[in-house]
Formats: sequence, structure tokens, C-alpha cells
Amino acid sequence: MPAPPARVWWGLTDSEALPHWLGTLSSGRFAAGDVVIIRHAEDYSSTSKVLTCEPGSILSMTWEFPDEPLSHLRISLAADGDGTHLELAHDGLGAEAGGYLPGWHTHLLYLEGLLTNRPRDPASFWSTYAGLDADSAG
Repeated sequence: MPAPPARVWWGLTDSEALPHWLGTLSSGRFAAGDVVIIRHAEDYSSTSKVLTCEPGSILSMTWEFPDEPLSHLRISLAADGDGTHLELAHDGLGAEAGGYLPGWHTHLLYLEGLLTNRPRDPASFWSTYAGLDADSAG
């Protein structure tokens, strides 16, 4: 990511930043042991229990949508020159993994846009996803 770890962490966890790349924080806060609910669309939210929260470094949590199995998400950050190496691992997805790959790529493009002050148009999310999905299938 083209920003220092503290700025990336802000993008990952701040209630004002989240809607620009992932969804709206409906409840909770990013602190170990807390439960956060993120609304991704009207009447469609994920519920996560924060397992590890080391600001600027590691965020791990459960990840669950009502129509999917419980999975685990881990994001780690490390300074890399003027930017940040972001590593995202999402385990336990089973059959859902294929759809999540272009989904996370799309979300991270939107996070990058936020961090570089070049926000992406929310209306283009699904067309960006479709293009990345076609690339990963091909």
C-alpha cells in the first residue's frame, strides 16, 4: 500500500474510512475481544469477533455472513520503504474462496484509492469485481 502503516491502519479500522472501501461500521470497535458488525449492503452485514488487534501491525478476527460459514481473517502490516506491505489471509472459506479472491482484490483497490486521496466510484465496485473475477478465472 502506498502509505505508512499508521495510515493503512486508519483505513482498515476507522469508522469514517471503512465506508470508502468495505462497509459501514454498525456496532463495536476494533479492539481484542470486541464484536464488530459491518454493513456491506442494505440488510447484509458481517459479524466479526476481533481476536488480535495490534494497531499498525496485526488485525485478526472471525468473519461471518448469515449465509456463509464462519471463517477467519488476518491482516498484517509491515513498513516497506515509504509504503506498507499488507498481507491478507482469509481461511476457512471452503467453496466461497473463489468469490472472495476478486472480492478482496477489489476492496483493496478501493482502500488504496482512499489512502492516496483518489477515491474510487462506489458505483464501479461490481464492474471492477467482474473484471478481476474474469482475470482470476482465465
